[in-house]
Amino acid sequence: MAKKQANICVIPGGSGSDWLQLLADVFARLKRLLGWEVNLFLAPGEFARVFKIGFAEENFAGPEPVVEHLIMRLQQAGAVYKRSGQFAVCETCGLPDAGSQQCSNCGGNIILAEREGYYFRVGRYDKKILELAAEESLVLPPYQQGYVLNSISNMPAEDVLIALKVSRAKQKILPANWFGTLAATLSGCGYPGDEGGFQRSWANTYLFIPREWLSHVYYWCGVLLALNLPKPGGFVCHSSLKILDRREQEVSLLLLAQNYGQESIRYLLLAIKAAPGENVFTEDQVIQRINHDLANELGNLVARVISMVSKYAGDMIPPPNILTRQNADLELREYALETPGKVEQYISSQELFQAILAIKNLIGATNRFIVSTAPWQLATAGNQQERLNTVLYNICEALRFIAVTLKPIMPEAAQSILGQLGIDSIPGLYTWNSLGQWGLLPVGTKILPQPVLFPRIVPGYGGIGPEQDLILREELARINMVVARVLSAEAVAEYDGLLHLILYDGRQRCSVLAPVARACQPAALEGKKVVLLSNLRPTEVEGMPSEGEVLVLETETGNLKLIFVDDDIPEGSKVLCLS
Repeated sequence: MAKKQANICVIPGGSGSDWLQLLADVFARLKRLLGWEVNLFLAPGEFARVFKIGFAEENFAGPEPVVEHLIMRLQQAGAVYKRSGQFAVCETCGLPDAGSQQCSNCGGNIILAEREGYYFRVGRYDKKILELAAEESLVLPPYQQGYVLNSISNMPAEDVLIALKVSRAKQKILPANWFGTLAATLSGCGYPGDEGGFQRSWANTYLFIPREWLSHVYYWCGVLLALNLPKPGGFVCHSSLKILDRREQEVSLLLLAQNYGQESIRYLLLAIKAAPGENVFTEDQVIQRINHDLANELGNLVARVISMVSKYAGDMIPPPNILTRQNADLELREYALETPGKVEQYISSQELFQAILAIKNLIGATNRFIVSTAPWQLATAGNQQERLNTVLYNICEALRFIAVTLKPIMPEAAQSILGQLGIDSIPGLYTWNSLGQWGLLPVGTKILPQPVLFPRIVPGYGGIGPEQDLILREELARINMVVARVLSAEAVAEYDGLLHLILYDGRQRCSVLAPVARACQPAALEGKKVVLLSNLRPTEVEGMPSEGEVLVLETETGNLKLIFVDDDIPEGSKVLCLS
C-alpha cells in the first residue's frame, strides 16, 4: 500500500517567526513516525541549520506557467481584471513591492514604473472567506482561530493587485508576493496538471504562516473560492515571540542555542504557549525552564532509572514477575498507554505545549511510582528481589514510552535515552506503533550509561551562561542567606514537582518556587524554617513570581528536599560561609 503523503510549507517571515520552522519540523517528524511520506518546504537559512531541520528548499517564487494559468482561470470566473498605471516595482527584479524602500525579494531599489496590472475582486468573496476561515480545524491551533478571524474580518475588501505584466513586448508576468507564494504551493501539490493527485495532496497540505502575513489567509481563501478549489489541510498561524536579556535587549534564538544547546532551546520554544498578541520572555525564564523541566525532571529521571538498574540488576533489564504486580504497576502502565494518543492529538492540532505537558505528566507519574515503590528499600529487604525486578522493568518501559513520544520534539535527547536503554538499534522498539503495547522491552538488554542528559545551568560571569567549575570567593560573599519561616505552601498545577512557598524572613514576605513537591507535603511545611537566598533577581513562571531560592538537598533517590533550620532560630538570622 502506498504511503500517505503530507506537504508542510513554512512561509518566510521576520526573525520573530523563525521558530515556526521548529513547529513544522515537529509536525513532519510525527507524520513520518506515523508512516507518512512528508515533504517539508522551507526557505533555506541559518535557523534550520542550527536546529538541524531537514527540508526541501523552496523560494516560493511561483512558477510562471502556474501564475499565468491561475490568472486565466480567475479572468474566466470574472474575478480578475486588468488596469494600466504607475506601480511601485523593484528596479532590479521587477517584482511589485509597494510600501517599502527596498525589495523584499532581492533588496533592490523600489521605483515607479508604467505597468499593466491584474487585480483580484476579493470583496466579492468577503463573506464566504470568513465562513471558510471559521470552519473547524482549518486554522490551527484552535486557540488562535478567533484572533485570525478578527484580523481578516478587518481586512479592507478592496480589489488587490495579484501580478504585473512587464511590458507589451515582454509578455512575462510577475506576481505579487502573496500570489506567487500561493502559485508555488499549489504547483508543489500537482496543480494544475494532475487533478486527482492535487486533490489528495492539497487536502494534506499545511501552510505555516507568520503573523505579519495573515493577509495571505484572506487572499488565498478568496482565490480558492473563486476557482472552486478545495481547502488545504490547514493554515497554521502562531504568534511571534522574542526573548530579552537582563538589559531588556532582544536575544537571538541562534545565540541562545549556541549558549545552552539547540535541544534545550528547541524544547523551550515548543513548550511555550504563544498567546495571541506579543509574547516576550526573559533569559532568566529560559534558564529556569531548562533547569526545572530538563535538568530536574527529565534528566534526573533518566539518571535515576539507569543508576538503579546498574546498581540493583547488574546493568541488565531484569525480568518482571506478574505475580508481584500491584495496583501502582497497572496505573503506571495505563498512564503510559494513554500518553502517545494525547501527544499525537496535540501535535496534530499544533498545541505543542499540551503535547509536552502530557509527556511531563508521564515523567511525573514515573517519578511518583519510584517514590511509592522505593526500589532502594526492596533491595535491602532480602526477600524482595522479584518485586524489585518488576519495579525496575516497569520504570525502564516507562522510560521507553517517554523517549519515543519525545522523538518528534527532542530527537537527540530521545535517541540518547533509547541508547542508554540499549534499544536504539532495535527498530520495533522505537516506532510509534510500538507504543500500542506495554512490555515490549527485551529482558536481559544491557543498559549503556551516558553523561548527564541536561546539566543544570547557573548564572555565569559577564552575563548568563553554562555552569562554571570554580567561583571566586568574592562572588560567594555577595549571596545573602537568611532564615525564613514557611507561611504557606501549595503545589503548582502546571509543573509536577513544584511548590509555591510564601516565606517570612523577619522583615517581609516573599514568594519562592521550589522543586520539592515529591519529597515534601505542602501541609507539613507550614511553620517550618528554611534557608532563603534573599538577594536574587526576581523571576516569573506562568505568571507566578519567584523572589528568591531556598537551600535543598538531593537525596540518593534523586528527589529534592528542603533543608530545615531549628525552630528556635529567629527569622532573619544570617547564614554565612566563613573560611
